Amino acid sequence: MIKEIIPGVFGWSEYSEEKGLDFNGYLIIGKEESVIIDPPDLGNDEVELKNLFDKYPSCPLKGILLTNVHHERASNSLKNRFSVPVWVNEQDKEGLEISAGNTFRGGDTLFCGIQAIQLEDQKSPGETAFYMKDQKTMLVGDALIGKVPGQINMLPADKFKDPVKAKAGLQKLMSYEFETLLVGDGVSILKGAKETVATFLAS
Repeated sequence: MIKEIIPGVFGWSEYSEEKGLDFNGYLIIGKEESVIIDPPDLGNDEVELKNLFDKYPSCPLKGILLTNVHHERASNSLKNRFSVPVWVNEQDKEGLEISAGNTFRGGDTLFCGIQAIQLEDQKSPGETAFYMKDQKTMLVGDALIGKVPGQINMLPADKFKDPVKAKAGLQKLMSYEFETLLVGDGVSILKGAKETVATFLAS
């Protein structure tokens, strides 16, 4: 089921038995365009997605954004289904099963006014957070996960070359004002998210 999480931001999930949490994907509908981020398999929800596009005809789908090389997920099938390119950080373009149609860099402004924030020393070199200023929303892929509702954490230490540096690299998020944190894996935090992240980073 595709749900509207906050105004203009829709999400759906695929449960991972292996990881014991949801893999989340998002649809952002802006003022004049829309974009999909880190899409897991839609299954029967593809009809719902098509209905959403029909509901917002003035906001055509422009592309699929990936927060990192490991969140390719169902992007290839959706790329073919809707004839849009896949975008990934230029430092993560190697290793994709499909070739990304386009790349971006940290600091770029992408579809729907989304700001790309490159995070250093993460699981992959191109790990990127997406910031939506108007919605006061930060979206992360593998940088933070929501395994326990209301809390955030990082992936296991063995996923990083240097977990201490990886955690320090997340301080960059504190430069932005956000109320909501959308995660690629697990349960998102809809209110008070910046304080939750600050508490975790200080722990």
